[in-house]
Amino acid sequence: MTVRVYLAAARVDDTTPQPGDLPVERVFVNAGDVREVWVETESPSVPPMGRVASFALRRPMDLGFGRITGTVERKIDK
Repeated sequence: MTVRVYLAAARVDDTTPQPGDLPVERVFVNAGDVREVWVETESPSVPPMGRVASFALRRPMDLGFGRITGTVERKIDK
């Protein structure tokens, strides 16, 4: 099942994926008036709200980043 995870204090970087990173299929960034960052993952291991989570793109994509970290703000099962 896909889970959409909204992240607060999100950061992206181009470091090597770490063993605890959850795989990400999709990343969304809204830089408008209502700023939000969310990722979608098939992983059942998403931490609860208020906890820090780290994610890595499932495949390298030459986007300038491969990892996303942030605090879980909310989760939605899709």
